[in-house]
Amino acid sequence: MINADTTVCCLIGDPVEHSLSPLVHNRGYEVLGLNFVYVAFRVKNVKLAIDAIRGLGIRGVSVTMPHKVSAINYIDDIDDTAKEIGAINTIVNNNGVLSGFNTDYGAALKALEEKTTIKGKKAVLLGGGGAGLAIAAGLKRNGADLIIIDKIKEKAEELARLVGAEGFGGLEQLPEIGSADILINATPVGMWPKINESVVPRELMHPKLTVFEVNYNPKETRMITEAKEAGCTTICGYKMFLYQAAMQFELFTGHQAPLVEMEQVLIKALEGG
Repeated sequence: MINADTTVCCLIGDPVEHSLSPLVHNRGYEVLGLNFVYVAFRVKNVKLAIDAIRGLGIRGVSVTMPHKVSAINYIDDIDDTAKEIGAINTIVNNNGVLSGFNTDYGAALKALEEKTTIKGKKAVLLGGGGAGLAIAAGLKRNGADLIIIDKIKEKAEELARLVGAEGFGGLEQLPEIGSADILINATPVGMWPKINESVVPRELMHPKLTVFEVNYNPKETRMITEAKEAGCTTICGYKMFLYQAAMQFELFTGHQAPLVEMEQVLIKALEGG
């Protein structure tokens, strides 16, 4: 029951209407019997929002696009990983002191390393924007040979320079997938509502490829379906979403996240249950 003692956590971004973060976090609070609540706020002015977070005593904040980079300017400190990446997706409020973290980084690595090793592998990252920033940094820190591809070549070049990738290019570089070990889609192509689209031609998929889809809604994108048909190892985006949410949950509450129950409610929602 929400009352004057309820601890509030939230999501800030634009848009947020599609997000399943409230469902997953609130399920965790319910399982552990915590007097917490998690809500979503559509935010256009991130500075005003963070001032309000500080003033209202909101305990924890999930930061989504387009604020993952700009939010850094309005908090008090940032952990080393987030500082290296240059983006945060998490803010923790300790008595008015706001600290920034990036759980996307650890979540992406956890999801990948459940299915493949990274060191020495050729990885192709699709998407030179903010969604791929933490993943690109994680791949390079863990020894991958990284190529970044974006339909806007300059975006790929900028991210490649930032993380020290071995190569970059526009969509004309997609044939690099044919010799890759790991493929990550960090573009919005394939996510709801454009679920019938894929940036990757089916013929570039091959059985030695591990395909990681960052989009989590729908549960299985067209790219993942075609990767399975080609015999690839696949990683659905809901895994990364779940792991980053669990890491945030633990930062906000100080309790171990009930991962099984959080995953169950997430999958049920993605499958229309």
